Formats: sequence, C-alpha cells, structure tokens
Amino acid sequence: MSERLPREIDPLRLADEGVRLEGEIPGELFPRLLESCAPGSKPESVSIVLNFERTTHGVRLLHGKIETRLTVTCQRCLGPMPLVLVTNPLMVLLAPGDQPSGGPEEAETQVVDGPIRLSEWVEDELILAMPMIPVHDDEKCSTPSTGLLPESDTEGKQNPFAALGGFKPKN
Repeated sequence: MSERLPREIDPLRLADEGVRLEGEIPGELFPRLLESCAPGSKPESVSIVLNFERTTHGVRLLHGKIETRLTVTCQRCLGPMPLVLVTNPLMVLLAPGDQPSGGPEEAETQVVDGPIRLSEWVEDELILAMPMIPVHDDEKCSTPSTGLLPESDTEGKQNPFAALGGFKPKN
C-alpha cells in the first residue's frame, strides 16, 4: 500500500478528526477484483480520495472518489474491453446502537464496530460499481447488438394464443 494510506482505518475516529485520505493502492492487492479482469490482465493502481467529517449536527460522514482502470471480457463479443471504474461513496457512519438521524438522503448507512481494512472496503466499493454485464459500445464491438428477436423471425407468425380467443366467454 501507499505510505500515505494506512492498512486499517477507524472511520468513526477519522470522521471525528476530520481526516482526508488520499493516495493509491496497487491493483494486484485486490484479489476479488482480479477475478473480474480479462485473462492475463490486472487492474491499474486504485486512486483513492476519502473525506471523513462530522457535521454540525453530529452526523459522521464519509465521502470521496475511488477510481481504477481494468480490462474485462465483453460479454457480447468475448473480446477484451477497457473499463474505467469510478465510485463516489457517500456514507453516514454509525457506531453500534446509534440510530440514523440527519445526513443526506442519498447516503448509505454503515455501522462501524471497529477498525476496517481499507483495501477490503475499497475493493467492495469497486465490485459494487462493476457493471453486471460488461459490453462494448455498439460501434466498438465486433459483434453488433441485434436486439432480443430479429424482425424476420416475428414477421408472418401467428400469435400462439390467438386460438384461445374463441374460448373466451362473451358477455
């Protein structure tokens, strides 16, 4: 890890102190993210900027930006595809037993019961930001998107339920 980023953090303490963490973590330190990469590739270094603060109402917040680049497999053409992963976490941090009060509506709530490994938390955030089905843009993909059914397959076919229309009671 970068000298500027600690291995473990106590988010509640960092919020109380108003700390800003900024640095990079090498991509090879994220084993679960490596599994999502195309064969023979690995993610670039992960850039991290995290701001911890406590509002005037006593709400502990974490917000920032996490970004990396990796190569994944396009699920349409099965070719390599560059992907920029960016996530902007916004969280209300709670100690066990605290009740959520205040904070931005769009913020997630996370209960923190002690120090957490920074790399594991960052990896979780990046995995959540991954597209479920990564595909190239249509103009960049070697296999163009054709939609669910080709139009030629639907022309001239009769609705299979049309025959049931005669069984419907008439009022």
